[in-house]
Amino acid sequence: MWLVNFFTSSVAGDIIFKLFIAFLLSIIIGIERELFHKPAGVKTHLLICMSSTLIMSLSLYMYNLYGASMDPARLPAQIIAGIGFVGAGTIIREGFNVRGITTAASLLAITCIGLAVGAGFYEGAIFTTLFIFLILSLIAPIQGFLGKGKGANIFTVTSSRSQGVISDVQNLFEQNNVTVLNIEQQVSTSNSNDSITRFLVKINDTKLKEKLLTDVCNLPNIKEVHISRDSHGHDVE
Repeated sequence: MWLVNFFTSSVAGDIIFKLFIAFLLSIIIGIERELFHKPAGVKTHLLICMSSTLIMSLSLYMYNLYGASMDPARLPAQIIAGIGFVGAGTIIREGFNVRGITTAASLLAITCIGLAVGAGFYEGAIFTTLFIFLILSLIAPIQGFLGKGKGANIFTVTSSRSQGVISDVQNLFEQNNVTVLNIEQQVSTSNSNDSITRFLVKINDTKLKEKLLTDVCNLPNIKEVHISRDSHGHDVE
C-alpha cells in the first residue's frame, strides 16, 4: 500500500515525470555522441541530465519547504560550476591537437537541459534538445560539403628540437596566405633529439605546394619534409 501511495503522491509523481523527460532528452544527445565514438556517450549524458533535474527539483522543493531562507539558485549554480570538471575529462590533447571540445560543450548543454526540466520549463528543454541534436548531426557534414578538408595536405617536418621551428614554419605559411588547420608534434622515435611536426594546411595550387616544400626545407634546423594528402577530416569534436 505504501508503494501505491508513494507513486500517487504529487511530489513523487512530479519528480518521476521530470526524470522520465530528462531520460528521453538526454538519451537523444547521448546516442549521437555514442555513435561517433566520443569520450562521453549515452550513460554519461543520462547521468548528468537526470542528476541536474534532481538537483533543480530538490532546490525548488527546499525553497517551498523553507521559504525565503533557501536560495533556489544556489544548488543549480554549483552544478554548472562542477560540470566543468567532468567536461575537462573529455578533452584530450595529443601534441598540439585538442579533441573533445564539442563533447564537453554538449555536457554543459545537457546539464542546462536537465536544470530546465527540473524547473518545469519543458518547452525550452525540448526545443533546445532538438536544436542541439541538429547542430551535432548536421553541422559536420555541412562543413565537409562547404570545403573543410578539401585540398588539405599534411606537411610532415622533421627537425632538431629547437623552440623556433613551429613559429618559423607557421610564419612561412602565413606569408603565402596558406591557412594552417591543425598542428601536431611528437618526439621522433628514431632520434630523441629530433621532433616530428605535422602541419595540416589547405593548398590547392600545385606550384605553391612545391614552392612551400622548398622554402620549408631551407629553414634553419629542418632535416626532412614530406607532403601527403589528408585522408581523414581531423575531427576535433
